[in-house]
Amino acid sequence: MVRYAVLPLAILAALSSFAAANNCKVNLKYCGATLLRVGNYDEQIREALRAAHKPTDGDHIEKSLFFCSGGPNGEIEYLQFCGNRCVDGGANHNDYCY
Repeated sequence: MVRYAVLPLAILAALSSFAAANNCKVNLKYCGATLLRVGNYDEQIREALRAAHKPTDGDHIEKSLFFCSGGPNGEIEYLQFCGNRCVDGGANHNDYCY
């Protein structure tokens, strides 16, 4: 009977690792839109924009460029607002303004 109780716990433990959010890669630049695809960055983006005294509207969230400084939560720092377009540079490459 004990074996049946252990199986659900093992399955739950294995599945919980898939639920963890991804973090940005340290020392890379990311568009806000890219960060939103990478992980749960909405609130961090808003905090970084507020700290830089920038608006937190949709354009500023998606078209601003951020630096991934790392840490346990993938901390980010605001760099600049791209205005026209912020381009996803691809895996392991910096995003950039265009």
